Amino acid sequence: MKESEKAADAPSEQSGSKGSFRRVTITIGLIIAIVIFAVVALFTTLAVISNRSNLRAAREEYDFLREFAGEIESESGGTGTAQLSALDIEMRQINPDYVCWIRIDGTNIDYPVVRGQDNEKYLHTSFYGEESDAGAIFMDYRNVGEYLRHTIIYGHNLIQGGMFTDLRKFLTGSFMQENNIITLIVNDNEIKFEIFSARLSDIHDPAYNLDLGTPRDFARFADRINAPLTADQILTLSTCTSNRGDDARIIVQAHRLTD
Repeated sequence: MKESEKAADAPSEQSGSKGSFRRVTITIGLIIAIVIFAVVALFTTLAVISNRSNLRAAREEYDFLREFAGEIESESGGTGTAQLSALDIEMRQINPDYVCWIRIDGTNIDYPVVRGQDNEKYLHTSFYGEESDAGAIFMDYRNVGEYLRHTIIYGHNLIQGGMFTDLRKFLTGSFMQENNIITLIVNDNEIKFEIFSARLSDIHDPAYNLDLGTPRDFARFADRINAPLTADQILTLSTCTSNRGDDARIIVQAHRLTD
């Protein structure tokens, strides 16, 4: 046999070396991928735990505030002017941005309402001024003044419940018919609003219009949202919903009942 033929039949040391290198490279790649996956999974788990802990703490804070408000109102057996004034004073001592208290029959919505210098602060800040995924129930910062033709109040829609999550219930007509009163406690007064509309919409809905400087502006606005003909003040509650993308909103609107 010729030398060239023997060489052709012999195993290639170079080929074996390449195969070993390839196997080592694949092994290292798999190890790196496993480590990356484990790290991502760990951080995701920690984020979920932190989020749940954060929301649990927020729920406990607001439960305390509700109990505290109830104690103030029950001191003299009702919600008279003295009790409402005491509630207003106590809430402002905790947070000077406090503007009113909101309650809705048949829901867990029973919260203090704040108003910041913008509509960003209280998305992730609690009533106590601490960072919170639950945020706070807050009034649109443009709503300033004694007589407001249109007031907008915002709150989060949380998977775990709380804040404005229960606004989803009003998308069922029967629920809205049975629980159609919203109460705002404002400056020693209980103001009642009757719900006339609840819908899935988006951030472009006319419900977010606050440019109502003249009676004609308000009349056009009221017509666009199908408010009752007798309506002279509108309250809009707004929360997000994941059903239709980031711009989707649940909107509940009510008009003020005459005293």
